[in-house]
Amino acid sequence: MLAYTAAGTVRAFQYGAAARQGGGFDIFGSVSLPDGKPAPARVKVFILSLRGLQRDTLTTEDGRYEFLGMGGGRYHITAVNPNAPEQYCDPVLADTERAYSNRLRVDVHLQLPMTGDKKVTSPATLGVKQAVQEIPKPAQKAYEQGLKRQKENRPDEALTALSQALEIYPDYFQALTERGNLQMQSNHLADAEADFERALQSNADYPPALRGLGYCQIQRKQFEAALNNLERSHALEPKVPLTLLLLGYANLSLDRYEPARERLQQALKLGPESAARAHVYLSEVFVHEQKFKEAADEIRAYLKVNPGAPDAAHLQKLEADWRERSKARNDPH
Repeated sequence: MLAYTAAGTVRAFQYGAAARQGGGFDIFGSVSLPDGKPAPARVKVFILSLRGLQRDTLTTEDGRYEFLGMGGGRYHITAVNPNAPEQYCDPVLADTERAYSNRLRVDVHLQLPMTGDKKVTSPATLGVKQAVQEIPKPAQKAYEQGLKRQKENRPDEALTALSQALEIYPDYFQALTERGNLQMQSNHLADAEADFERALQSNADYPPALRGLGYCQIQRKQFEAALNNLERSHALEPKVPLTLLLLGYANLSLDRYEPARERLQQALKLGPESAARAHVYLSEVFVHEQKFKEAADEIRAYLKVNPGAPDAAHLQKLEADWRERSKARNDPH
């Protein structure tokens, strides 16, 4: 066991200082996919200093990367998967002052841009199951505390409160669904899926649980199963942009371009800002149809809403490439 002592901390700091004066720092780590598995080879990893210095490298077959001989300071690390450009990651901070040696590990997690935007979701319609529930007051109090902590962006405390509610009332499908959402946002897909399935055992027609399970299935590339759950969620609660966005993405992943177009356009009609990512997926529909100008216009529409998107540079390059292809074809569109 590593003993954490004041003397040990001083020695570690001195070792890090020596590294800064010597050969620099090695910043390394792993890149994982949305389903938690290691990224494949040749995912591109970028490191950017706060002073503008940028380097990049490619992952190995087991999803690992390494930058050697970096100077001391703070960096942001991001990754792009060329085989799945819809995946992205928020920049991860690497601060060499926190290193206990000349090696600093920073792991990067790719995700699909469909969760975490509270503007996309909406409360579920009150149904018969909710109306006849007899929820113990302590369970309800813990559940409400969990919701409050979520709004305050305190996910660990929210998870604790929701788990307390479920200890008191195990069939609390609303609490199971909210806990599943939290698990999903922290990339614990197996735990999230288990919570959604338990919620549906108590209430098979609860739209948020159907939507959450569908999202997990998309992450696992189980698109047919995802479509089934998402269509049920949409039928029960038809005006939720996120459900339509997920339906569009699942159809697109199965090369069902017309249903994808329909669902994505519906999502944008209901939530032009919250479902703005639908523009990116619609651009893929237009590329399939060789309508490169329309594809570029969809990318521009998305960047107009989200100019600071984590993958903005990649999307800007796509837009430029598609405009060039449109000109080369003398595309009238």
